[in-house]
Order: sequence, then C-alpha cells, then structure tokens
Amino acid sequence: MEKAGELHVFLSAKTGDGIDLLKQCLLNIAGYQQNAEGVFMARVRHLEALKQVNAHLLLAQQNMKQAELIAEELRLGQEALGSITGEFTSDDLLGEIFSKFCIGK
Repeated sequence: MEKAGELHVFLSAKTGDGIDLLKQCLLNIAGYQQNAEGVFMARVRHLEALKQVNAHLLLAQQNMKQAELIAEELRLGQEALGSITGEFTSDDLLGEIFSKFCIGK
C-alpha cells in the first residue's frame, strides 16, 4: 500500500535496469534543475557561505561579553545563510530568538 508522497523505484543490481531512473529521482528530490547553475557551482557557493557563517559564529563566541558585537556577527552570519536560501530576513531571526524567551512584567 503506497502512502502519499512515497516514490517507489524498481531496479536490478544484476542488470542495472532502473539505475538511471533512480539517479533522476534523487536529483529531482534534491531540487536539481538541468538549466540552473551546475551542482558543483552550487556546492562551492554553499560551502563558501557556510565558511562565512562559521567565521561569524566564532567571532560572536569570542565577544560573548559585548552583546552588540554578538548581534552584528549573528546578523552577518544570517546574511551568509540567506545567500543560499534567500528566504530568511533579520526580522525572521529576531522573531526566532525572541520566541524562545518568556518576558514577564
């Protein structure tokens, strides 16, 4: 019985039948588009952005007693992540941070 969202790919390890279909299905799941930038280029760009995020997090960690410097490093790290997804703003980051705190009177 198939469930919604499931995909079944039948293949043969002996003959290799279905391997190309499996590769195509995996690329589709990963969001690969043939006319978009190449997978390698996307990976390089993503790795560079993640290196920037790491650097900003390390700087934030080094400045734990200076809240304004931490906030700036977190903002810069968030911008680097946004270069990958383009979907997360500084307002979203603040909303996520403050949603974890209970502020009372």
